[in-house]
Amino acid sequence: MLDIGWWELLLLAVLAVIVVGPKDLPRMMVTVGRYVARLRSMAAEFQRGFEDIARQTELEDLKKEIDRAGQGDILSSPPPIRPDDTDDDTNRPAVSSASGSPASASAPAIDPAPAPKTGDAS
Repeated sequence: MLDIGWWELLLLAVLAVIVVGPKDLPRMMVTVGRYVARLRSMAAEFQRGFEDIARQTELEDLKKEIDRAGQGDILSSPPPIRPDDTDDDTNRPAVSSASGSPASASAPAIDPAPAPKTGDAS
């Protein structure tokens, strides 16, 4: 986390004993521990606040979508189609709406094949 090795820790311990003194060192360590715990709790509270905001935003979006579905308005605004959207199997443009019309209006219409005649046995 802080990338401190054993030699650095030993050096910090020696400096703490020299600067603070062996008599006041336990009290200083308790005080430092309290500040570190307080900083950790504040960081956790800050992170929880952001997670709550994100969760509320997701819930609001979901509520709007459910309200639109309840009003029958879910298909009135389909997502926009980009020119590079194509079907997976062919190179035809993707369908632009629920009615099944192709995305491009210039596509030619395909006539169905004529039905075979029955009764003519030649």
